[in-house]
Amino acid sequence: MLTLGMSPKPSAPPGAVGALTDRMLVHASFDVGYQVLGLLPADVSGLALRGAKSLTGIRELRRNQYKGVLVHDPEGYVEAAATADEPFVLPEDDGLFSVSLNDAVQAQLDAGATVAMTPTGYFLPGDADPMKVAGKMVADLDRDDVLFSVPIDVAWLTNDSFPQLVAVLSRIPVPKAILLGGQFDPMDKYRAAVANLRRLVAEGGDVAVFRTDLTAFDVMSHGAFATSIGTGGSLRHVVPLGQFPRASKKKDFSPSVLLPELMTFHKGSLLSERFSNARRPPTCACSACNGRGLDTFLAKSDTPAAHAHGVHIWNSWIADMLGQRVLFERAEWWQSKCASAIDHCDVINAEIEQAGAFKAPRPLKAWAELPAWSPMPAPATAP
Repeated sequence: MLTLGMSPKPSAPPGAVGALTDRMLVHASFDVGYQVLGLLPADVSGLALRGAKSLTGIRELRRNQYKGVLVHDPEGYVEAAATADEPFVLPEDDGLFSVSLNDAVQAQLDAGATVAMTPTGYFLPGDADPMKVAGKMVADLDRDDVLFSVPIDVAWLTNDSFPQLVAVLSRIPVPKAILLGGQFDPMDKYRAAVANLRRLVAEGGDVAVFRTDLTAFDVMSHGAFATSIGTGGSLRHVVPLGQFPRASKKKDFSPSVLLPELMTFHKGSLLSERFSNARRPPTCACSACNGRGLDTFLAKSDTPAAHAHGVHIWNSWIADMLGQRVLFERAEWWQSKCASAIDHCDVINAEIEQAGAFKAPRPLKAWAELPAWSPMPAPATAP
C-alpha cells in the first residue's frame, strides 16, 4: 500500500475507461447537467447523466460539438434487484426480442457516451452470487470501454459483509463503479463504512465511486480512479430498492446548499433558520454567488443557483487536491481540511449563540480522525 500512497495519481484503467482517471464528474439529470455544463473544468470533470433524457441529451451535446466526458447511468438498480439468473436490467427491442448486455452498452457508446455503464440491478446485502455472475458477464464482453456498475446496499461495508465484498470484486478484472445505497447519507449509517470503503478502492482493482457527496474526495485521496458527485441530495446516494426517498422535512422545497466552512450540505431553510439572528450570515464569493448569503436559498427556484454554487466550491477543492504530489499527500491534505471543518463548527455555533446548532456528521469525523494513510491488511479470501 505504500507504493499506492507514493503514486502521483490512481492508476488508469486500460482503454477508453482510462479517460475517466482523476476526474470528478457531476451526476445529474440532463436538464440540470446542461445548466452547469459551462462550469466544468474540461480536464478534471464531465457529466454522468441519468433519467429519461440522458441518452438523447448526450446525442444533443455531441451534435453541438461538446468534447468533454459524458457517461450515461442507466439506473438498473432502481428497477430490480440483481439475481444470479438476471443480474442486469435489460430492455426489450419493440417488446419482442431481448437486448443483450453487449447491445445495451453499445447503444450508449453509439449515442456518444465516453464509456458505457452496465444496467446492473441492486445488490442486496449478503448475496454475492449475483455479483460474481454479473462480473463474469462483463469480463466476458472483453471490452475496454465499459464500466461495471456495482450498486450495493451500504450494509456491504459492515465488518461482517465487507471481506466477502472485497474478495469478490478484487477478482473481477474490469473497472467498477461503486454506487452506495441507503437513506440520507449511507456513509453515516455504519462506523466501519469509511475505513472499509477506503480499503475497497485500494484493493478492489480499478474502482470508481459514483453518485456520492464529499466522499468523492476521500476515495480519490485513497485510490479511486474516478468519482461523481450528485447535484441534489437524492443523487448523492442510491435509494434502497423498494423504498421511497426520505426527506428530513416534508413540503420543504428549498435546495441543499454546500456550506464550505463546515464541508456539509444543509437545506436552505435550515441555514435561514440557524442564521436568522446572526450579525454576519455566511456569504459566498464564487462567481455563481457573487457575495450572496448562503441563508437565502429558500425556494425551488433557487435550486439552479445552489447547484452552481456547489459545483464552484468543489471545483476549487479539486484543484487543491490534484495539486498534491502523491496520494499520501492528498490524504494528508484531506484529513487536515476535514479537521478544520470540525473545529469551525464550534466557531459558527458561538457566533450564532446556538450551542450544538451545527454538528460534524460521522463521516466527516472519520475522515479527520482516522489515520490519513494506513497500512492495509491483505485482501480477504473469498468464501
